[in-house]
Amino acid sequence: MANDLTQDLNVLTGELIVRELTNEEQAQRNAEIEAWKANKAERVAKTEQLRTAKVSAYKKLGLNNEEIVAILGLTEDEAKLLLGGN
Repeated sequence: MANDLTQDLNVLTGELIVRELTNEEQAQRNAEIEAWKANKAERVAKTEQLRTAKVSAYKKLGLNNEEIVAILGLTEDEAKLLLGGN
């Protein structure tokens, strides 16, 4: 499989050089992509935990599902997941 391409612009001459990444550059890029994906998965999980905690707190305060949906700005699918399909 070919490595990704990169481009370098020489601002003095206006020359644009497009080249294939070296194996070391490609390995670094792949590592950065995997780290980004792992970080994104962590952020999504933390966001879901926070939403679940908020729903629980709002229910303890006596808010109904419609009020919780309005406060959190949930989509219909998110509301079904968090509020049990109502």
